[in-house]
Amino acid sequence: MTNAIVESAEPDRASMPSLADVLPSFRLDGHVTVVTGGSGGLAHTLCQALLAQGSELALLDISVDRLEYARLELEEFARCNKLGEVRVSTWPCDIGDAAIVDEVVHAIPLKHDGIVPDKLVHTAGFCQNVPAHEYDPKAAENLVRVNLMGSLYICQSMTKQLLAKCRRRRSVSSESREAGEALPQLPNASFVLIGSMSGCIVNTPQPQVAYNMSKAGVIHMVRSLACEWARYGIRVNSISPGYIATALTKKVISGSQEGAALQQEWTSRVPMGRMAEPREFVGAMLYLLSSTASSYTTGENMVIDGGYVCW
Repeated sequence: MTNAIVESAEPDRASMPSLADVLPSFRLDGHVTVVTGGSGGLAHTLCQALLAQGSELALLDISVDRLEYARLELEEFARCNKLGEVRVSTWPCDIGDAAIVDEVVHAIPLKHDGIVPDKLVHTAGFCQNVPAHEYDPKAAENLVRVNLMGSLYICQSMTKQLLAKCRRRRSVSSESREAGEALPQLPNASFVLIGSMSGCIVNTPQPQVAYNMSKAGVIHMVRSLACEWARYGIRVNSISPGYIATALTKKVISGSQEGAALQQEWTSRVPMGRMAEPREFVGAMLYLLSSTASSYTTGENMVIDGGYVCW
């Protein structure tokens, strides 16, 4: 009779496990994290957390001035919190241009002692509120190029560089005794893309068809890449926020009666009755980047929206 007991993934250990065997680590020492949209409000808070966990940063954004300001602020944050010397490089980059993205990604190790980045936090993107029947085709195409295609380009470039770095020579299989190429293994590689609850639901009252399309595409692209690159040990996941009270959003909603009414409409649809603060996404990011905490998590879309999509 077949034994019906399901064996665990790892055999029981005879010795008592250490804390390191049980508790995950969120430290990122020795790693370079690429952060796109690096001058944005959400990205800034996430970068502070990354520095606190020991990661070096490569910030990508289309605005040179905002990038430099972000770098100076992060270095001041590190000084005030006694984090020691930190390394933050900045890279002007149009994320929707595949050639530029590839050039930037392959140059990053030059400013980080040759370290090839294996962590990604992709926040770059933007939204437009335009009625669908009035949407200029070129404007819609540009938004999709940046939000969706840019997501593919940054993941492609980082993966190509990682695979090239650890490409192995042809080896002999111990089982088949046939010559073959051993697959590169990158167990520390983790890509976290910022999706949106807008990829799962239709926002109201603002019309934003192209943005919703692009974020739905990002979420499914994450699943596709996760399945394709799992063989290399590369994990790909997304975080889909609800409405976030960034400094820019606060300025918009507090600047007019229309903005205040929009905020009221948004929060009335959130079970928790408020917008999110940027720091409330740090935990999810660190979990997904950690090679111990989320080693069995890939292709996942973590919706963090105060319960918005539940209604």
